[in-house]
Amino acid sequence: MRSERERRALPRVAVQCPISYFYLPPSPTSPDTHVVDLSLKGARIEVPDPLIPGSVIAFQIITSERQVVDARARVIHVQPRADAFFRVGVQFTALSETARAQISREIQCVH
Repeated sequence: MRSERERRALPRVAVQCPISYFYLPPSPTSPDTHVVDLSLKGARIEVPDPLIPGSVIAFQIITSERQVVDARARVIHVQPRADAFFRVGVQFTALSETARAQISREIQCVH
């Protein structure tokens, strides 16, 4: 049997780097992260991790029309909840014109 080193074309090197991730497609066992409220300037989201105020995050919103909105936002505030989740207020830092239109349609659907 070949050794681990022989099996790999490029050997792995031990590192300690943070990562971020999300599940595609959403799994029944993945945490129920979602948007609580939404505007063209930002959103309040529920997540299982305490995000850091001032940090910038990237995430996707799935609209009621099943459209995917790619968003980048700055974390403004974080509030822990009793159910081990966190309510996080974010302010959008980058939205394409398409994303802005999708969010606008989503807001209008609710009203």
